[in-house]
Amino acid sequence: MSIEELRNQLDTLQRSHDELLRHISTPSGSKRSDLDARPLRRIKTRDERAGRNGFDSSSSESDDSEGGEEAEHFVDQPLPSHSFDHEDLRAHLKTYDWTQPGLEILSGLFTAPGRLRTPSLFPVHPGPAEDRSHYSHFQVYDVCSNGTVEAVEPPVQANPMSRATEIWHMIREVGSPTSQDRKPVGRITIAREPAPVLFAALHLTLSNAFDMDELFSHLISTDPCSAHMQRAFSPSELRQRTFFFSFEYYTIIGEDCKPMSWQLSTRPQAIQSGHIPITRCGSIVALSLYDSSPRRLRTRGRRGQAREGWVRDVWSPWQVAVIECFPDWKATTDTFESGHRYLNGPDAFLTALLTEFRDARKRFDEIYRRISKLVIPPAGFLFEGRLRDERLFEDGVYRWTRRYFFAHQTLGSVNDCIKSMIDAFEDTFTEDVWQGRSTAFWPLFEEELERNQHWRQRLRYLRTHFNREMKELRTLIKENNERRAEIRTLQDHLFSGTSIQESRKSVELTDITVQQGRNIKLLTLVNMIFVPLTFVTSVFGMTNMDTEPQFWQFGITLATVCVPFFLLIGFLNTDSGYRMFIEKTKALWLWLRPKKHVDVASESKQGKAEFLPTPMNRTLTTEDGMRRRLGQAGVQGRERSGSETHPNIRRIIKAAGEKTGSGNIGKQSDEVYTGDGHIGESARLRNVVIDIEPGTKENGEQYRLVAQT
Repeated sequence: MSIEELRNQLDTLQRSHDELLRHISTPSGSKRSDLDARPLRRIKTRDERAGRNGFDSSSSESDDSEGGEEAEHFVDQPLPSHSFDHEDLRAHLKTYDWTQPGLEILSGLFTAPGRLRTPSLFPVHPGPAEDRSHYSHFQVYDVCSNGTVEAVEPPVQANPMSRATEIWHMIREVGSPTSQDRKPVGRITIAREPAPVLFAALHLTLSNAFDMDELFSHLISTDPCSAHMQRAFSPSELRQRTFFFSFEYYTIIGEDCKPMSWQLSTRPQAIQSGHIPITRCGSIVALSLYDSSPRRLRTRGRRGQAREGWVRDVWSPWQVAVIECFPDWKATTDTFESGHRYLNGPDAFLTALLTEFRDARKRFDEIYRRISKLVIPPAGFLFEGRLRDERLFEDGVYRWTRRYFFAHQTLGSVNDCIKSMIDAFEDTFTEDVWQGRSTAFWPLFEEELERNQHWRQRLRYLRTHFNREMKELRTLIKENNERRAEIRTLQDHLFSGTSIQESRKSVELTDITVQQGRNIKLLTLVNMIFVPLTFVTSVFGMTNMDTEPQFWQFGITLATVCVPFFLLIGFLNTDSGYRMFIEKTKALWLWLRPKKHVDVASESKQGKAEFLPTPMNRTLTTEDGMRRRLGQAGVQGRERSGSETHPNIRRIIKAAGEKTGSGNIGKQSDEVYTGDGHIGESARLRNVVIDIEPGTKENGEQYRLVAQT
């Protein structure tokens, strides 16, 4: 079976599967239009996404059949019209109170001397311009009352115009009749990489529909992706009728492209060999509804305070603005050129939003491929030892360590951007929004109308495409995590190989150090041989020695000095001999300087020993401890053993006939302590209590004995 036959069978199975899904998702009894006849494309693998037909460059609705859509299914109110000229733009630049984000975006206009005083704010001649406006790409479409899209083209003139001038003529008028002499109901403006003067033109022409200062602030912000759709309770009337989605992620700088001055990017002078030029940039997808009679919405907050807002009808005239600031060539340019008819503004908004998600997936895929090519070993890795050694052993500039770190962190940052995109979308577009039951976000005021039912069918179809994109983005996260794990493994191998290499170098240096130590030891031994010889010759070389030669004296002296010295050096040169020398030297020192021994007992008998602090038993019994805690009287002090008390106390105890250090003495005695160190015989003591109290500093006493009967 050939490959072509397999493909035909696969297409047949896919069509059968899609037909089954359409029957399941279509409500019974409802009018089914040809909208549901569009085939669902299967999810492509990464290899298919990377190939020639990797991404569907057309709109998600490009294969629609519009036969089931009636005229009442579309917006029928005309879009408000307005027009601006060149001097309006000049006055707007001079008089408008620009915010800080606006000043950063338009810095090229305000910093150039005399830029606002030139006869023409736009480049005059076609071709490359100094402000790089020739790289700007704009697409402007008017949507008629039957949902068809008509591109707005610049006027044809005899003299060629610059690219910026052509764009100005495309966007300066809004609401003008189309070629079919119909008033448009919607306007789609797509701006890619606009120059500063074109940013100013967008700020002027779209200021009636959007809060451009708010869009500019989100455009230059580095915050994650965010959705600003629940705005019915905003204090600003302009913000109440606008909805926008802010994208912020990374892309690879394209050829001949240059990031804007306010974008974070790899500067050209910092790009090294093997480095990927990456920039962090973003885009805005915004929708504005011109509802002249909005409906009041009241809710009660958590604190009981009522909030009042205004909601717009989805069938009002509308404008969609897409501002992309990605310095690459990956943007989809034919989204609104597929012949699809748009029911209302939210339909066009969701189509533009879906295209932005697809373009983001293309950029993420490109980053994945470039990083994989940067860090993953090539096919010849298995056959060339040089390639293996390059990735196993680090060089002097730490090339592979730098690459692995850059790749690992970049994929992690990409995953964070993808997660923020998924979270912002899923937190905003809930089940109530897709079913048209939300009261504050695109509500359907008259649900029984046929166009509302038709709009719900369109939402279900769009939801299928968005769910597919969310699944693809989650697949990207999984693949990036797998690549990061592989990079960590390569880092571990690099660290192990480099550590082994460093260990081998350390061993080699250790061997060199040991060899040098041996050489120094040999040199020292040679020097030690000549030290005693030098000493003997120096002695016999003195001038006061006998001038007559006596060689036997020299020989005896030489042998007496050199032989013991050589024996000592040889003995100390061994480990056991050196240890023995140290032990004997310590023993000799202890014998020459013995420790002083003090006989405390003999001096105590003579009354000459000073009172020395001695260890005491500081532990109380359980009963004494309980009494002390309860504050009861009769708690005895810390006990001391009789052998560790003062000599005078022991004499008193001996005179009292007790062997304890303190306490009641119940035995009669004819001896009494007189206070001068002697015991008299002229008194009888009964129930004598001896206490120890601290002495006074005046008498220089440490303790004082008190005897009570």
